[in-house]
Amino acid sequence: MLYRLRKQLHTRRFEWITRGIRATPPVRVMPAPWTFVSMVGDDDVHLYLLAMKTLYRRLQRGNVVAIVACTMPAARRDLLAEHVDGIRFEALEAIDTGRCQRGGTWERLIHILNRTRDGYVIQVDCDTLAQGTNLDEVAYCAANNLPFTLSDGWPLVTMRAAAEAARAIPGNQPGIVAERLLDRYPNSDRLLYVRGSSGFAGFAKGGFSRDRLDEFDANMSTLTGASWRGWGTEQCASNFVVANSPRPVVLPFPSYSCFFPGGPRNEAKLLHFIGSHRFDENFYAQQALAAIADLAARSGVKPAASRPERAIG
Repeated sequence: MLYRLRKQLHTRRFEWITRGIRATPPVRVMPAPWTFVSMVGDDDVHLYLLAMKTLYRRLQRGNVVAIVACTMPAARRDLLAEHVDGIRFEALEAIDTGRCQRGGTWERLIHILNRTRDGYVIQVDCDTLAQGTNLDEVAYCAANNLPFTLSDGWPLVTMRAAAEAARAIPGNQPGIVAERLLDRYPNSDRLLYVRGSSGFAGFAKGGFSRDRLDEFDANMSTLTGASWRGWGTEQCASNFVVANSPRPVVLPFPSYSCFFPGGPRNEAKLLHFIGSHRFDENFYAQQALAAIADLAARSGVKPAASRPERAIG
């Protein structure tokens, strides 16, 4: 209860500080052989505008899809459509998960794999922010149908090696528990895994089938039991999908990184501001304000004056 309240307060303050994003020009969607897909919650709209506008300025084109709940207020959808001209909406509740589980962003992964039958897909979390001069590695992967993931320096290894590494990681979150059992997965010496982030990942056209995802979900459920229905298991599945698609790419670290204490800062081209550290040090707000100023300068629009405030203790 206290955690949720603090998160809401931090989010509202962040929205106020970065309100200038609404004064920047809209994204004009330009068709491409790839699609950006994001799950956008009611409280994520402001963050999403920052994520998509900074990403699109660097990649210049690509279809855009937002997965939203049927209950999202019309005003929020209208705001998204106003700022991302050409966005398409997919109803979260309408995504058929088939034999796979629901919840915890599994619908997003399933929707993405459905889309890869016809084209390349880039999954973009709302709490990502592009801040470098270019995203050439991502552009290359998209143009050449190469799957990729952000992994904070974790390498592509066999599932057996991934399980050994996971046993040295503290904590009992469902995703970590699952990774510790990867060496029990069939053919764990031949199949691959990368401890990546599903917050920013590319999925190749024809790279991985829904049937293989169903099989992975069933096998992991057998291995881990009830914990496989917990948060973080979709990320484990996303890591497996990328690693076992043809020619997977691990994005270079620290150019692509999650934001965490002691981690990369200004040298990163793209940062994923994960929930546990999202508002630490006010760095997200500082970088967002710089991004807003950059977007405004390119259009001649003057953003709303603001400054990062001291974070709530």
